[in-house]
Amino acid sequence: MKKIRINGIVQGVGFRPFVYKLAIEEKLQGFVLNDTNGVKIEIEGNLQAIERFEKRIKLEAPPAALIDYYKSEQFPDAGYTEFNIKLSAKTDGSTRISPDLAVCNDCMNEFNDPGDPRYQYAFINCTNCGPRYSIIQETPYDRPVTSMKSFAMCEYCESEYKDPLNRRFHAQPIACPVCGPQLSFFDHEMNPVPGDPIDNCNNNLKSGKIVGIKGIGGFHIACDATNSKVINELRSRKNRPDKPFAVMVHLNAIKQIVNVSDEQIELLKSAAAPILILPKKVKSPLASNVAPNNPNIGVFLPYAPHHFQIVTEQLPFVIMTSGNMRDEPIAIDKKVLSGLCDCFLSHNRPILNRSDDSIILPADQKNIVLRRSRGIVPSQMKLPFNIIPTMGTGAELKLSFAITKNEDLYLSPYLGNSGSKETMDFYKETLTKYKKWFRLEPELIACDLQPDFATTRFAEQSKLPIVKVQHHHAHVAAIMAEHQLNEKVIGISFDGTGFGTDKNIWGGEILIADYDNFERAYHLEYMPLPSGDAAIKHPIRIAFAYLKAAGINPDFLTGISEIEQKIITKQLENNFNIFQTSSMGRLFDCVAAMLNLYPAITFEAQSAMALEFLCNYESILNEKSYSFKIENGKIKIFQMLNEIVADIKSNIPHKTIAKRFHKTILDFTLEALIKIRAESGLNKIVLSGGVMQNKIILCGLDEILSKNDFEVFLPERIPPNDGSIAVGQVMVANKKYKKENE
Repeated sequence: MKKIRINGIVQGVGFRPFVYKLAIEEKLQGFVLNDTNGVKIEIEGNLQAIERFEKRIKLEAPPAALIDYYKSEQFPDAGYTEFNIKLSAKTDGSTRISPDLAVCNDCMNEFNDPGDPRYQYAFINCTNCGPRYSIIQETPYDRPVTSMKSFAMCEYCESEYKDPLNRRFHAQPIACPVCGPQLSFFDHEMNPVPGDPIDNCNNNLKSGKIVGIKGIGGFHIACDATNSKVINELRSRKNRPDKPFAVMVHLNAIKQIVNVSDEQIELLKSAAAPILILPKKVKSPLASNVAPNNPNIGVFLPYAPHHFQIVTEQLPFVIMTSGNMRDEPIAIDKKVLSGLCDCFLSHNRPILNRSDDSIILPADQKNIVLRRSRGIVPSQMKLPFNIIPTMGTGAELKLSFAITKNEDLYLSPYLGNSGSKETMDFYKETLTKYKKWFRLEPELIACDLQPDFATTRFAEQSKLPIVKVQHHHAHVAAIMAEHQLNEKVIGISFDGTGFGTDKNIWGGEILIADYDNFERAYHLEYMPLPSGDAAIKHPIRIAFAYLKAAGINPDFLTGISEIEQKIITKQLENNFNIFQTSSMGRLFDCVAAMLNLYPAITFEAQSAMALEFLCNYESILNEKSYSFKIENGKIKIFQMLNEIVADIKSNIPHKTIAKRFHKTILDFTLEALIKIRAESGLNKIVLSGGVMQNKIILCGLDEILSKNDFEVFLPERIPPNDGSIAVGQVMVANKKYKKENE
């Protein structure tokens, strides 16, 4: 007899019926069951059949399954006479939880078949698709510990649920129109509206209304993406004047609005069903204010059954933006959105664990995860070494936390974009669930050096041993961990803001780092940031201060009042409320404001994105750089700023200036790295930080460094932005804590 133990994503994905079917086909006896350690199998019979059985488990596993642990041991036979699927058992361990999965093709075929009992049923699912993470309360994953527990199965569903050879065997969200959840439609006052909910929803969308639509992980706010008037109204209500909206698009119409490859379409159709950031078509049926002044747009395909009833060939383009108040968590209660929506399509299946849509940026041969959420979480990440149970609290923007156990790390979904009470309540709620699901209690906690972060205060109040980790060290360590690196590397961390060990604001950092420590090899020279965050929202103030510091006359700048100029000049003269920053993000803000792109911004990185867009994603490798100097560990930019001003005054096209600016960043980074390699012998480069969301910088560095024989490691499965900071915090904290306690 063989006793087999399997862990990974093996619950809620049809693994037990798959094992049962294999055992029956190979004429073997024994059992399979789920427990909190994963899947347990005892199998006996013909030795060659058992060997085939084990090979087939690994080769033919269900599409949504992921095996990351497999152990097989020989024991004496127990005398089994048949093969059974046993009831789930609780043990002391934990297993992984499957992400929510987009509806599969088999279910869609039934959904579109008028003769099928689940024809046009909005909650059709099977073991290969449907909600998982969003409905689970406890592990092991069984219906009584999901939000489906209140829906008693009818005889038809129960017969499928109990049939090991059926595609819906132990599909915990199994349901049909007779026994399962139902859609309902509500007006602005939350009164039920008679009639078919889908017809009501579609009629309201077509007539120019804003509709709140309850989905898998929370509400979307929806409107017709071809109607500029309703989009303007949505922007007004959501206080979102410029930031692009994502569009859910009918598959047959996607090539009308974006340039998309076959490979990208397959990613859009995958079980994760992410939003992809893709280039817009020049001529498009979309309203121009869907993504104003932006060559790209976020698109995704319907992934829940009722999405296919809304996004149709008659209404192929629907804005589906996160249903939340600005910077707060996605809503699961329509009442939260009463001031934003005219009406609501809702349903009565509770969402226990909310999650936003994941966002991916295709960049050359890589796909960069910008927001890691629905369809991806709570997938675990393997670490390069065993660590004590630790929590990384994250930063402030792109808020997420990480908890660890042995070699496994669990990164939370994107939780929000501020330290507001609502976001921190959601943060604590999700943390409590993660600790329960994965059976771990942190023994160590790590946070950012920045004392004003809500996550820092959370760590300080935890009563656990605490390690504070420098922001950019954490950025580099996160991508090291993703690539299983456990050695000294050269880490590039370019972003907007990070509290430095010298109490200045860092952000243009080239580090020599391992998990133990880091050396600040090179950084952008310090420049004055007047009034801190206030200037970040008004990049023209940054441009004025930088030019004054460089001894350059800023009289050509527009978009800055005389009063602002006088105040900033006085601040600089008296060094009052001036912060010193080496931030790459602020340098982007400065140059963008010099070109009068966005003197003031309404969303994070707006001006930096505008500078990137000017380049039109054309190659910059043959562009001539502006002048710079690298000396005494500093990358000096005064000459560059002087030459940019000269180009502006000479009416050089802004596109040329933007391309030369980007090329300058590549060139001074390369020069610094060549110096480091010559002195240290290090050749592995890790790219991290929010600026790596700029495809020109990310792909340009990858290309130019590879050509110079560096080994380059890019962020791929975790975000380059602060969404992965918690991963690096955990890694650094473990090394520091162990070293201090040896």
